[in-house]
Amino acid sequence: MRNIALVKPIKTGCWLITLALGSMVVHAAGQERVIVEKALEWQQAVETTLYCTVSVPFLHEVSSHNQAELTTVKPVGSTIKAGDLVAEQDGYYLNSEIAVIRTDLELVEAQLKHAKDELARLETLRQSEMVSQSQLSVLLLQVNTYRLNRQRLKQQLQTSEYRLEHLKHYAPFNGQVIQVIASPGERLSPGQRIAQLLPLEKKQLECKVPQDQAPEVSSIEKFEFHLQGEPIFLRDIGVTVETDTQNLTLYFESNGDQYQSLLVGQRFQVSMLKRAENAFQNESITRVPSDAVKLEGNTHQVWAVDGENKVHKVPVRILDTLDSYFVVQSEIQPGDLLVVVGHEGLQVDQDVIPVNKAQS
Repeated sequence: MRNIALVKPIKTGCWLITLALGSMVVHAAGQERVIVEKALEWQQAVETTLYCTVSVPFLHEVSSHNQAELTTVKPVGSTIKAGDLVAEQDGYYLNSEIAVIRTDLELVEAQLKHAKDELARLETLRQSEMVSQSQLSVLLLQVNTYRLNRQRLKQQLQTSEYRLEHLKHYAPFNGQVIQVIASPGERLSPGQRIAQLLPLEKKQLECKVPQDQAPEVSSIEKFEFHLQGEPIFLRDIGVTVETDTQNLTLYFESNGDQYQSLLVGQRFQVSMLKRAENAFQNESITRVPSDAVKLEGNTHQVWAVDGENKVHKVPVRILDTLDSYFVVQSEIQPGDLLVVVGHEGLQVDQDVIPVNKAQS
């Protein structure tokens, strides 16, 4: 009797095919399908609105040069022109002081002349040995003393005459009296304040800007500023920030016809333009879909898809807002794929299947 062996069919090939298909299914299941859009180039300037006020670089103080009574002063609100009399002080005591100095000066002139004549006479007698050297020395000392007294009195007279001229206080520019500190009838001391003047033709613009958006001195050529459509020129950048707002102050030149119509204290807006091609090193300014930008904590971020279809986070700084886009500064380059749908659950370096939004 022949032995018959039962042979089971070998299905190894089928099992291999099944395993391969299963592996493909598992791999595909690990990839998220995300909708993407491209970042676009941004060649226009980024515009930031600055909120500004009109101010003056200084206020002029009218102060006393003398210890004298104040007789008149312009009231608060008076509009004055250059050369107008603002305040005046009584000059009686100062005029009397000047008269005394002039009398003393005449006296010392006479004493000096007499001493010189006497010295010349004794020097003649000295040659005949009729006068001692000590007598000549005493007379020479008198001559020098009178000469120094004359010099001192002339200096006193010059100072007093200067103070006399400044009993009348004239406006050095066109302006307005904004404060009166002293009252008529009050006896003032030297240096005491009388009034405060506001210059009407010396204006400046002070604009507030967040510290992180403020231009730096080294890169100021990247920025342009416009007031009412006309360019204005940055004069100085503040070196301190406000503690509550962390804003920096920009100061602008006050030359230009557009300043004449502005009132001190008036508020208005200035446009600050930054050219996009002058972005910071290793960063660019691009236009990205607003759906791609997500806020995480205090930072705005986007998910970018690289050439291997892996995603990674890129922080961005929003510079401007358009209809459905943000203008951002970041490492994103024009043409980069950004996730606009499917952010939830993404992990850094995760494999994804990018699908263009136009084809979804």
